[in-house]
Amino acid sequence: MKIIFLHGMNQQDYTADSLKEYWTSIFSKGIDELCLKINVEKLNIELPFYGDLITKHQLSNNFDLDAFLPKSILNFHLNHHRAIEPKIQTSNVNIPELPLFTKKQILSFSTRIYLASQFAKDIALKEFVTILNNFPKLQESLIHKFLIETYMYLNCSKFMQEVNQRVLDSLDEHEEHIIVSHSLGTVIAYNLLQQIDSKFRIQRFITLGSPLAFRMIQSKVIQPIIHPKSLHGDWYNFYSDDDFLTAFPLIEAPFNFRPSIRNKKISTFTNMPHKIIGYLQHPDVIKCILEPILKPSVRKQYCF
Repeated sequence: MKIIFLHGMNQQDYTADSLKEYWTSIFSKGIDELCLKINVEKLNIELPFYGDLITKHQLSNNFDLDAFLPKSILNFHLNHHRAIEPKIQTSNVNIPELPLFTKKQILSFSTRIYLASQFAKDIALKEFVTILNNFPKLQESLIHKFLIETYMYLNCSKFMQEVNQRVLDSLDEHEEHIIVSHSLGTVIAYNLLQQIDSKFRIQRFITLGSPLAFRMIQSKVIQPIIHPKSLHGDWYNFYSDDDFLTAFPLIEAPFNFRPSIRNKKISTFTNMPHKIIGYLQHPDVIKCILEPILKPSVRKQYCF
């Protein structure tokens, strides 16, 4: 069984190898917290990388959460995107534990104030994007300004084809696959699953922090929106109330098809609710990824 990790936007400061190492480190940390005796290095994992394509297309991607707040609409204008040289990040960074893994502790006053401010920001942004979802044209303009990578994938056929080909190159017609996608990666994966040849055996589709609930994005993906044709198993969607970009389950039309998407609400980090670090180490996500891989006797042992 091959696991395909499909990343979201803003990863152009990594290389293909360093991003894969970062994701597998997060995944491994979640496995360790669950006390599972699984060596991640022995799993068949691939991460098709497309972060370098933004630089190739002479664009930069700068998402400023504060600028994305409603007040910015008053002075909204589209900027020309300047090419930048990526500063390559290493995967050797500290990975914090999810709050559900840590023992209850007394937080300092300054920490409580900081977390409260982050929580208030999450609420404001969630309300904003809820309203924004009723104005697809404005939503598209904001995505063009702040989420250029997403805008490029949805509107530039050449960019879309290049990204899709990176993912296709990671698939093997002689293997079964679990696709684990995050953020923009969920849109890419959904689109691709509607197009790929049935010779590729996709047994499970997992979406983490997916923006597919946005109407503008729905209007850009392959129609009609249905259970992906090449998906032979179930679609699992994990979302977080703290994650303002993806705080909505995929339940309402057009996602009320059969077989139903299995939506699961989880908690991530209050101060970085959308980042992969909060999703990929979550025990429910870990179990969902590993369940098809482990032998029945092992699954029973861990109550999968």
